[in-house]
Amino acid sequence: MGAIFKIVFFLTLLSSALAQLGIIRDLVEFNVAGHPVLHKDQKWEFDPDVGKRRSRQYQEINGILGEKAIERLGLGIDGYDRERLEDQQRRDEGHLGGVDYLTP
Repeated sequence: MGAIFKIVFFLTLLSSALAQLGIIRDLVEFNVAGHPVLHKDQKWEFDPDVGKRRSRQYQEINGILGEKAIERLGLGIDGYDRERLEDQQRRDEGHLGGVDYLTP
């Protein structure tokens, strides 16, 4: 009986010490209930028609299917884009769809 009393007394002291530090509250709050930021309401202005309105601008800049954007990505961002473009144009001269149509 004395051992059980000692264990209960120790757990009571331990739980009060932990409660003072906020460890139990933090464990429950962050692991069970989730971070407090998750429970805040957010308001976002959303216009579902903005994609339709900006489609023309995107197509002018990037091409209808984004082919210009893909080409720009392939040229790199290190300032050697013109040299790479010339190399690619020389490489692709005489090729159509990956097939060399100038050779028999």
